[in-house]
Amino acid sequence: MTVINWLNEYIFWGAPVLALFIGTGVFFSVKLGFFQLNTWKIFKQTIFAKQEKSGKNTLSPFQTLTNSLAVTIGTGNIVALGTAIALGGAGAVFWMWVSAFLGMATTYAENYLGMRYRRQRPEGGYFGGAFYYIEKALGSFPAKLFALCCVFSSLGIGNMTQINAMSSSMKHSFDTPLWLSGVIAIVPVGVLIFGGAKVLGRVTEKTIPVIAVIYILGCLAVIFIFIKDVPACFMRIVTEAFNLRSMAGGAAGVGIGKAMSWGFRRGIFSNEAGLGSSVTMNAMSSSEDAHKQSLWATLTVFFDTIVICTLTAFAILLTGADNSDLSDGGMNLASTAFSSAFGDYAGVFITISIVLFAIATASGWSVFGAVCMEYLFGKKTVKPFLVVFVLCVFVGAVMKLEIVWGLADLMNGVMAVPNLLAVTVLGLKGEIDSAKKK
Repeated sequence: MTVINWLNEYIFWGAPVLALFIGTGVFFSVKLGFFQLNTWKIFKQTIFAKQEKSGKNTLSPFQTLTNSLAVTIGTGNIVALGTAIALGGAGAVFWMWVSAFLGMATTYAENYLGMRYRRQRPEGGYFGGAFYYIEKALGSFPAKLFALCCVFSSLGIGNMTQINAMSSSMKHSFDTPLWLSGVIAIVPVGVLIFGGAKVLGRVTEKTIPVIAVIYILGCLAVIFIFIKDVPACFMRIVTEAFNLRSMAGGAAGVGIGKAMSWGFRRGIFSNEAGLGSSVTMNAMSSSEDAHKQSLWATLTVFFDTIVICTLTAFAILLTGADNSDLSDGGMNLASTAFSSAFGDYAGVFITISIVLFAIATASGWSVFGAVCMEYLFGKKTVKPFLVVFVLCVFVGAVMKLEIVWGLADLMNGVMAVPNLLAVTVLGLKGEIDSAKKK
């Protein structure tokens, strides 16, 4: 076992950090009155409320949502979901739901603090990120450690894992050489990231809802074919989450641990709740209402995991794709599921979805990395960073799979620790209003 795998298995995605994720989520769920249960109220205060417009160097709240969805609705909903099922069984899906439910509360808290501690730019607009409230709660060193890890995460989780999944999928469907996929991805990613967050916002508010709806309809079509098997599939997810079938044999603890670990690991990879990364995007909002902007942030987790990851999981499990060849670690389970339901050419639909999601996610994560570079080293370092970011698109396409995903998991875990500790410290100090009072 490599050092990276050991750190992921026993430290950052073992009991210590999982306990921190769960504890933080439970704490804020209670503190905020379990507001996640009233999804309709969240929608009324966000999507169905009067929409605020973007301002100079700011994003409208709706654009922060579409930008955030561009970042989160990526290969995590398709590829990472498949790897979670392959490595943690169907029960991993249940723990992804738990991570999303608790993550909505954590996301509210971290974005509320992000709005409170953001700074105004001299030229207009706002500059912010989790590093400001981490600095307030824990000091300068943890804040800079977080920012540095976020820079590397933007290159790893936000860039290379996305493009790696894209190149793997294109290889699987079209036998496209990995290097060619990297070259193809460089152009749209480069255009979007050098245009800045405003350009990205204008593009994503028009494209991401359409892409997401088309993908959702595709998943629903697969599920409709196997509609009679949906109750049994749901029971399988719940049963395997606790490995009830193996309790008599004494192996339940191992099964539960694997399902929980991979469910949380891939759930957080997908929705980013607790990482502090979403704070950067939401801090750019034109809204002055920290409460409402934080509710917009929770919708990202809801749509990403509760809706899209769930639909992908049911499509995989209902078609029996999880019983297919898992030598690739589950990377192509969604493609196998669609091919099983509609024929070989249906897998092309998944590949196209992955390509679009991967490009959008990589472009959005460049904003996170750029903001952290500016915080650490000044504005003059942003453009050189973006050049490196574009070059990493090609590297991600051809890099060995295990290294890419292992580093992504490690960076996620390292980012999460100071962020969760800071949010909890400030929450205990009463710096986060209760959502149930709003």
